[in-house]
Amino acid sequence: MRLHNSDMAQQYQAKGYWADRLLIDFLEAAVSRTPDKLAIVDDRFGPVTYRALQERVWRLAMALHQRGIGAGDRFILALPNWQQAPTIMLALSYLGAIGVHMPVLGREHEFEGVLRVTGARGIIVPARYHGYDYVAMIDSIALGHEVLELKVAVAPESSPPGWIDFEALVEEADTAIPDRAWRPGADDITSVLFTSGSSGDPKGAVHSANTLNAFNATVAPIYGFGPDSVIFMAASLGFSGGLIHGPRLAIYLGATLILQESWNAEQALQTMAEEGAAFTLFTPTLLHDLLESEAFPEYGPRLVLQLILCGGANVPRHLLRLARERLPNTLTSVIWGMTEGIGTACRIQDSPEYITGTDGKPFLGTELDILGPAGERLTPGVEGELIMRGPQRFLGYFGRPELDDEVFLPDGWLRTGDLGTIDSAGYVKISGRRKEIIIRGGANISPAEVETALSSDPRIRQISIVSVPNRRLGEQLYACIVPDQTGLDLTLDDLKQIAEQAGLAKYKWPEHIQIVESLPMTPGGKVVRRVLQEQVHAVFVSDE
Repeated sequence: MRLHNSDMAQQYQAKGYWADRLLIDFLEAAVSRTPDKLAIVDDRFGPVTYRALQERVWRLAMALHQRGIGAGDRFILALPNWQQAPTIMLALSYLGAIGVHMPVLGREHEFEGVLRVTGARGIIVPARYHGYDYVAMIDSIALGHEVLELKVAVAPESSPPGWIDFEALVEEADTAIPDRAWRPGADDITSVLFTSGSSGDPKGAVHSANTLNAFNATVAPIYGFGPDSVIFMAASLGFSGGLIHGPRLAIYLGATLILQESWNAEQALQTMAEEGAAFTLFTPTLLHDLLESEAFPEYGPRLVLQLILCGGANVPRHLLRLARERLPNTLTSVIWGMTEGIGTACRIQDSPEYITGTDGKPFLGTELDILGPAGERLTPGVEGELIMRGPQRFLGYFGRPELDDEVFLPDGWLRTGDLGTIDSAGYVKISGRRKEIIIRGGANISPAEVETALSSDPRIRQISIVSVPNRRLGEQLYACIVPDQTGLDLTLDDLKQIAEQAGLAKYKWPEHIQIVESLPMTPGGKVVRRVLQEQVHAVFVSDE
């Protein structure tokens, strides 16, 4: 754990970025002010008011307590954009338990990795989602993780052995209010948010209530958001962006959150227009779909969006210009950041050149600088590695102290791994990444992770995964394979079958394949990924 030093902590508290309050404190404040106000609306389970949300959270907290969940216990949350996700997140906070957040898109490979790292005592998943049986999948890997004692399924058709239905769990609780003595401190660990690392091993970013609330405290005032703001969220709550700028922001403000279960541009346009959404967060893929939707001429002029933040992947400049053209009364800005901390974005008063040509300037309380190859601080306009320090900075990687040593610098600074420049006015331009991460549709994918999973097939002698551009998704995975004699006829369908058998989430499957005689190698026997990337780009023809 790398705590913020006392001087910085006092500074963050003095400026109000750290309020030493839990998210449940903000929930209770909203209930006190506007108990009958809609807190969450999702298109699967409907609306819930702040009063009803608090009552369900209390009952769920008591049920979990009766089942033995308490302070410091890790509990995995992997749900679609359903109201049950923030409900159980809040219930765990009452107990001092730690919410372990991961995307519902995960499969055996991802879930096994998170279970192995966290030693979680509990898990909640959909019984089935998009035709996939999560109960069977978790049961297939849970035998090797005896600490997984409580398994909760949302909307099961029956009662699977060893599982409890979410609604049945809520109903089995007594009606007492959770004991205040169970609550954690604002600097205690409250959440672990999983993200892909360049090595392929799961990385869980540890946050406290103070660091997570600071994401909201340093952003909302810039854009004038308050309890009357309506937030629309289609980005997955399993990723940090959707979680932090969706339910956490809404509860922090006492605002209404509209959740979309599965992405549909036409439905998103209609919902945002009819509900008067003021803010949303998109990946470039979602923004592209929205602007190009056949429903845009009907609903686009009715939108009252103040702000669209677009991030999670490299945002094409032409997409920002198109958004400015089609939504002239909305600020559409890049948001740069990561699970470990944010970040930058443009302001409403910024010039069009800055809005469409940069990645913005730091949020409140956020410090940025640029490091050269030898660790020296660079002058404005010179490219180097971006480092950050601020009240949102995470506390370390769960159970991975060796990774902490790689990213933390003295005096609380964090190496981001992103390359870029900062101009004299403080505006950032991201130019690349120091480590190889492919960002497909806003999801981080480690090439090493995919390579390891696929190389287990005997037909593959060597494999290297690089990225190729895609207009909608940003990047796709391109597999370069040196086959064994038995794999000379290996096809993309074969590769997808290998990926499925390896338990890789579908969004990590390669979408292009090339059979090669050899890969560019260093004298020490490592693939020169940069050279391979250049070779692939020289011959790649987009299928768009």
